[in-house]
Amino acid sequence: MRETELTTLIYKYNPYARFLVVLYIISMFIICLFTSDWLPMYIIWLALCLWAIPLVYAAVSKKTVFNFRALDNRFLTLAPSLIKVGKQKFPIQDIAIELHVNAYDGFIYGIRREGLLTPQTSYGINNELLISYKGVAYDYEFHLRNYADYITLCELADRWRQDGVRLTVKETFNREFVNKQFIKMNRRKKY
Repeated sequence: MRETELTTLIYKYNPYARFLVVLYIISMFIICLFTSDWLPMYIIWLALCLWAIPLVYAAVSKKTVFNFRALDNRFLTLAPSLIKVGKQKFPIQDIAIELHVNAYDGFIYGIRREGLLTPQTSYGINNELLISYKGVAYDYEFHLRNYADYITLCELADRWRQDGVRLTVKETFNREFVNKQFIKMNRRKKY
């Protein structure tokens, strides 16, 4: 029988994002300052609004130059006996794990706003793995691609708990709700 295993992408902090945002904003204002003598103010305000569009887009999109998070070149592999990040291995029995599960990519749920149920879609980000190994703490933000990855992660967490691993799991949405939403979305796709 094949061992349950999940290999996924991890994110790292993008050190250039803040610099790019500040540089972008400063360049906008310098250009406006030097052109304010010959251009009417309504054109300058229109240009500022248009220049702000990439910043707004960066705030709501999955991946842009301005995001503070970037993909790491290492992969995260979760297995019943070990956790592997790139070439570094952590034996399950020697670590304490804290797992924060947000959702998988494409997970649709509803938020009630002003009496209406508004559908929201998750991007599969903001899932975190915190590991304590030999007195050192490691934290990784990882991506869940789909429902199958979510189920595999749940199976691994259950297996670790059965094996007596020090494990804390915090879920934004409980498993029952995620399963119901997945079944509901698949039912809609069939019709």
